[in-house]
Amino acid sequence: MFGIIFVVTVTTDARTGVVVRRYVQYALDLVLVVLLSVLVFALVLGAAILVSNAGVHGIWLVYVPFGIWVLTIFAGTLWSEIWWPHRRGGATPAMRWLGLRIVAIDGGTPSLRDYFVRWLMMVVDGMAFGLVGAVLIAATPRHQRLGDMVARTVVVRVT
Repeated sequence: MFGIIFVVTVTTDARTGVVVRRYVQYALDLVLVVLLSVLVFALVLGAAILVSNAGVHGIWLVYVPFGIWVLTIFAGTLWSEIWWPHRRGGATPAMRWLGLRIVAIDGGTPSLRDYFVRWLMMVVDGMAFGLVGAVLIAATPRHQRLGDMVARTVVVRVT
């Protein structure tokens, strides 16, 4: 009937010393999304070429493959940065491979809103080819990028 509540506060220690792993993780997640989008683009472009060879012509044969490519990048990023970590214990696919995960500052599980805020703030973190986020990760005590600070999350090593 009565339970014990444990409050875990994430502090600056070895668990948050994940700077290089975070850079590698971001690159791997990006490569995963780009490879998926290129595969989808190639398939749609191939289908457009087949339709064109069958005698159907139009400007849509140019725009549809590129539109689907952009949508695939957008959907792949949403899946990789929001949905997957929310459903899989706080880790993107590359985070799982590298032994990292996202936790709330208080040690709890981040909400779907937290993942969404982290993703939205990538607009700022990604400025100058990701230099803003990279500098913040290297310079802040908990190795947080702006998205982590706003969402009140931190990336830690899985032990």
